[in-house]
Amino acid sequence: MSLFSPRSLADPAQLQRIKTWARELLTLNQTVDVLVTEVRCTEPGCPPTETMIALLHGPGDTEQYTLHKPLSAVQRDDLIGLQPKAR
Repeated sequence: MSLFSPRSLADPAQLQRIKTWARELLTLNQTVDVLVTEVRCTEPGCPPTETMIALLHGPGDTEQYTLHKPLSAVQRDDLIGLQPKAR
């Protein structure tokens, strides 16, 4: 993995849609920060591109979710029944 390889720019509207879906489907209040990012994975068995959703409830209280598809392909139904990534 190259830390300096060019990254594609995420569509701001798609980022906002995913954040809104996460708030709705996970019943989050406005004090929870929702971060969405697309990451590349080079480990065996890992999809080449994943979408990560992090929920920041407060200091030391974070949940992380992984969708095994690029950010541009994420749909609302993909967030239904999300399970937090094991810590």
